[in-house]
Amino acid sequence: MKITAILKKEWYVLIILLIPFIVSAMLWDDLPEEVPTHFNLKGEADDYGPKWVTAIMLPSIGIVVYFLLLFLPSIDPKKRIESTQKPITAIRIFISLFFAGIYGIVVAITLGYAADISTYIFIAVGLLFMVIGNYMNSVKPNYFIGIRTPWTLENPEVWKKTHRLASKIWMTGGLLFIIVPITIGIPNTAYLTTFTIVVLAGVPLIYSYIAFKQIQTSNGED
Repeated sequence: MKITAILKKEWYVLIILLIPFIVSAMLWDDLPEEVPTHFNLKGEADDYGPKWVTAIMLPSIGIVVYFLLLFLPSIDPKKRIESTQKPITAIRIFISLFFAGIYGIVVAITLGYAADISTYIFIAVGLLFMVIGNYMNSVKPNYFIGIRTPWTLENPEVWKKTHRLASKIWMTGGLLFIIVPITIGIPNTAYLTTFTIVVLAGVPLIYSYIAFKQIQTSNGED
């Protein structure tokens, strides 16, 4: 599908991405000269910067990421990514909603409203992992998305097996990201978060090597 056709189809995403700029223009005089630019695990602001960082740069990041994901298929040298359009579309739309949400929460906090940014980020990241995990099985070999190791890119069967496993792991990991902060609280999630991310990245990596060697052995290769 051509980029212009995608943009026409996803007109609502463009509106979502542009709304923060309209809000920033309306609230510019109400925003303090220094605004929160970083938050700790408790959701407390621990660093500040000029208001254009929140009003302009933050929503701009969402637009840049959206168009980067939009142009990925066109820069794939072997055009393998065309068959993975559905996962890219889902991720592209979700990322747009994610950044719009981040913008809204940061602006609300800046204006003095109570908002829990840490819980939002954990839940949003968990949903993102689940979205990606849901599409893992339909991702075909390519250079941009998926578990891209030397062994998955070398062998389509290794790619398929690795992504079948990764799909289950990422769905489970995403669910943990959503449930854990709500049940045990944000301050207690640091180690569990690190462990979960290591598992999500490490297990498929190791498995892809094991699967590759198993296929080599079954084929009588060294």
